[in-house]
Amino acid sequence: FGVHTSVNGASNGSTMAMRARVCDLLGKRPNRQARAVSFSHKRNKYVQHVNLQNKRYFSDELGRTVRVRLSTKGMKTVDKYGGIDAAAKKFGLDLTQH
Repeated sequence: FGVHTSVNGASNGSTMAMRARVCDLLGKRPNRQARAVSFSHKRNKYVQHVNLQNKRYFSDELGRTVRVRLSTKGMKTVDKYGGIDAAAKKFGLDLTQH
């Protein structure tokens, strides 16, 4: 138990790491304080997750495609700024890491 496993979940030598459900651009994270209220007004806790999508954009500055994990609102933000390069500059996202 736990002796041969790594912290990020990649114990078999792969480069795949467990990542938090967070938007790379906007930093949106799950709402852990949500409540479902039943007809009898019983309140049950549940988590409202962010609508994350894996998306590929072509970066003109890097000359290649970058894969980012964006919320749907983040995708609208990229469209608003006219491309991933301008949006990344505005929100301080380093595209060389993606």
